[in-house]
Amino acid sequence: MTSLQKDFADWVYRTSSVKARANQALKVFAGPDVSQAEFMKACSDAARDARDAEIEKKTATLDRQLKTLEDKLAREERELREDESELSHRKVEEAGTHLENLTGLFGGRRKSSRLSSSLTKRRMTEHAKAEVEESLDAIDTIKRQIADVSKRREEVITELNDKWGQVVGNTTEVTVAPKKTDVFVSLFGVAWMPYYIVKTNTGMMELPAFGAE
Repeated sequence: MTSLQKDFADWVYRTSSVKARANQALKVFAGPDVSQAEFMKACSDAARDARDAEIEKKTATLDRQLKTLEDKLAREERELREDESELSHRKVEEAGTHLENLTGLFGGRRKSSRLSSSLTKRRMTEHAKAEVEESLDAIDTIKRQIADVSKRREEVITELNDKWGQVVGNTTEVTVAPKKTDVFVSLFGVAWMPYYIVKTNTGMMELPAFGAE
């Protein structure tokens, strides 16, 4: 009996196997007790976690660049407001100087002094105008840089979404055989099932000697 039990365990080991689904890239595996829907959900969850981690890693540098550019843009916009205020102030001063010069024509002030003052105010206005234009150019450049970095970031995200979306569907079916140490025989025995041998005109036949009458 011990020998028969051992032979039976060997037969189970050699002939038993189960079909399992596997996604090697995601390290997700499922036996026959797991439905296809449950397996695909597990794959989707694993792919989403892997995608999010890779997106975070690959966009970290781009996010730092965007933060730097956005801070720089905010500074330039503050400077622009200050430059515009300065330009407005210089224009008012220049207009006042022109009016004073016209008035001075009838008041006897020296012409050279009036001309020098007008030129000075004009130079200050032109300088303030140049500062405004410089700020506008800087803001335009920064905005283009932000748009370029944002575009690259979106391209990275789209690429990774496509990559992990394809990985989800990359599943295979594998045959899993048991290890010899995984085979346990909890109950073993030999049963006798008697038959009658009946001779008929057409030959010999077996009839079970058990069952319903």
